[in-house]
Amino acid sequence: MQINNSEIQDSGSKIQGNCKSSHTSYFIPHTFSRGFTLVELIVSISIFAIMTALVVAKYGTFNQSVLLTNLAYDMALTIRTAQTYGVSVKQEGGAFTNAYGIFVSNDTSINSQVIFFSDSDLGSEGFYASGADQLVNTYALKRGAIIKDICTDTAGCGEGEAHITFKRPDPDAIICVASFCAGGGTEPGYVRLIIAGTDGSTRSVLVRKNGQISVEE
Repeated sequence: MQINNSEIQDSGSKIQGNCKSSHTSYFIPHTFSRGFTLVELIVSISIFAIMTALVVAKYGTFNQSVLLTNLAYDMALTIRTAQTYGVSVKQEGGAFTNAYGIFVSNDTSINSQVIFFSDSDLGSEGFYASGADQLVNTYALKRGAIIKDICTDTAGCGEGEAHITFKRPDPDAIICVASFCAGGGTEPGYVRLIIAGTDGSTRSVLVRKNGQISVEE
């Protein structure tokens, strides 16, 4: 049997053609991943900087608000301590005779403190008299906070000072504000002590005649 050389060459050409076409069909073109451009990077950093600035600015306001609220609760706790001393457990000279209370004023010289006193001058019961009554402690309002105003249900706001005392065995508060202590008007049913922070925000400590003490925003 004779094999024609031309047929062999034609067959080889067909095989090579099939291999090339098969190789070409499985070829996958190479793709390149694209990164950030300079503009995209600048925009991303700018957004992050703005968000950071907003968080920092809000943190200062939030921090001041928390501190002011804590100050109001500290004042309420001091008044509650005076109530406890006056009604039950604190004695002077072996007897439970003195009233205990706090004195606050919006006078600029003393509007950043709360005076805790024992009313040993029974002739002026319910009223703090410097030198005549015993000073138990003086609490400072921190971080620039002050007593901004003193309000009652009888005279409204603008009272210059307030004396709140408690005397055994009655748990009720003896409320003495500037207008009433001077000998006129009606004893208030409550007194509201308004504390102001450096940012202008306020908190109130409300003391009712029945001895209830609460903090208000």
